[in-house]
Amino acid sequence: MNSAAELRARNNALSSVVDDYSVMFESSDTLRGKFFITKLDFAGDYNGERTYTMTLQSTGAVSFGS
Repeated sequence: MNSAAELRARNNALSSVVDDYSVMFESSDTLRGKFFITKLDFAGDYNGERTYTMTLQSTGAVSFGS
């Protein structure tokens, strides 16, 4: 909570800022590209932990790799 990544995501969502994102899946596959956050939700403060849900919209080419 209150990490630099969380604050950056929140500010980007509130300002509709396009930024570089890397989304890594359990398989280690990764999507990379420029996105803006269309939805950001926080839930479940428990023992200092939270669950985040973000909806990203791409603004150009997206690369996929392992």
